[in-house]
Amino acid sequence: MKRHPCLIGSALVLTACATGPVGPQLHVADRLVWSEPPSLVATGLSPGASYGLVTERRSFWDADATERSRLSYRADASGRLDTSRAVPDGETSASVYEPIRAMAYFNDEVLDDLGMGEMRFRLLDAAGNPVLERTVGLGPDPDGLVETTLGPDFPGAYLLRRRDAGGAQPAIVVLGGSEGGDRGSRATAPALAAEGYAALGLPYYSPAWFGATPQFPELRRAFAELPVDYLERAVAMLRQQPGVDPDRILLWGGSKGAEYALLAGSLIPDDSAGGGFCAIVADVPTDVVWEGWGPGTTPGETSGFSWRGEALPFVPYEEMGRALDRSDPYTMTQAHEEGRAANPDRVAAARIRVEAIDEPVLVIGGGQDTTWASGRMARAIERQRDSAGLETESYLYPEGGHGVGGTPLVRTSPANLAARLESFPASLDFVRRHARRDDCRT
Repeated sequence: MKRHPCLIGSALVLTACATGPVGPQLHVADRLVWSEPPSLVATGLSPGASYGLVTERRSFWDADATERSRLSYRADASGRLDTSRAVPDGETSASVYEPIRAMAYFNDEVLDDLGMGEMRFRLLDAAGNPVLERTVGLGPDPDGLVETTLGPDFPGAYLLRRRDAGGAQPAIVVLGGSEGGDRGSRATAPALAAEGYAALGLPYYSPAWFGATPQFPELRRAFAELPVDYLERAVAMLRQQPGVDPDRILLWGGSKGAEYALLAGSLIPDDSAGGGFCAIVADVPTDVVWEGWGPGTTPGETSGFSWRGEALPFVPYEEMGRALDRSDPYTMTQAHEEGRAANPDRVAAARIRVEAIDEPVLVIGGGQDTTWASGRMARAIERQRDSAGLETESYLYPEGGHGVGGTPLVRTSPANLAARLESFPASLDFVRRHARRDDCRT
């Protein structure tokens, strides 16, 4: 009998379509999106038998590396395995996200047969023989989005809109972190575009990490005196794009991108062509400007950002080289916090004037962040704005790390996953409410 795919709802089932007894089947959505739990259901298995579930993808952060998990499950008495209900061997509870959350990073493997936007599931029997296999898409269907550029003055900048969008949409500028290039923004921008926003991914520097070729050679390689004015110019250009509501622009930044977004909100005048925002989402932010780094910089002497041609006051690090040594338990958070403690006068000068941001701000922070103390710094931002009577929403997670924000379909810690399941929809609700305000730009 010829075998071919059969559609059941929105899921593709790998099985024969004839009636009568059938073999094992795997039910999973064609695409995994943040708003739907990534449920996998296998049927037609041997009742009570043990199976291994391998989940793998090319790493989002490095196409030449692999992220993979292997969990062991037992089929129930009817020969059914449901990852939303079954408890993996060695675990105490079931989680539909566990196969993705538990992936580990392998930098010596390349999955050439998978695209960057794909994930593969393989079900193996107790002897390791393949039983079922399925490759699915990750994130919104790219065919449903239209991507355009912002022009030659903004290398790598891209604007995503839904193909079926009608009229002018609110726009969200998405700023990635110290990884540089467009990888950080592309982790979030497609989801925002699918929600009905014009999402502008704005790379602002492009390093050559570990000697690799910079993704956008036209951008700066060093994170040094990056001009906040660049964002001002980009927003002015964004306001001229077809399908963008020029009076409804929001900022969404993660990590160093959050530092950038808060600086933009505090420095760019509302009456500037590139100023006046509806709201700002600052995911794992800082409350001060930090030291810059990279080619051509001298430790302790270069600011990370500039404004109107002048370097902004900054707080220097302590022993950052040691923090970057993976064999040393000394963390980047320690390098930041010891720099803060050693330079109290510079902390005051480098503080981001968040009380000057008249737009609503949402902050997300983790109490166990080993990159920088985002939980403590987010709380400081909240306190400063509260004292000025400004609207601020905060989502602080004492057990979370640097990954408490963003969509839940990633490898991460259990604490970060729990945080993401709350903070990402809360962030979407925040921008939804404020993108529609009548006084959005003022």
